[in-house]
Amino acid sequence: MAKALIVFGWLRDFVVVLLFLAGNHVRHTSPLIGIVIMIAAAVVLAERFLWSWYLSEINEPEKEIS
Repeated sequence: MAKALIVFGWLRDFVVVLLFLAGNHVRHTSPLIGIVIMIAAAVVLAERFLWSWYLSEINEPEKEIS
């Protein structure tokens, strides 16, 4: 199950990059729609980064201060 989640995470990263590139391509013909797609891709990427950072904080054991 964990490997499947890792694969889906990488797939989502790949799709975010494709969305960003598609937004850049659309931006040349329709600037507003292209910029909205690029912003949406950036928001998804930021959410992915923050979520993985949050999960890594949960998985790390607390270090005791001596």
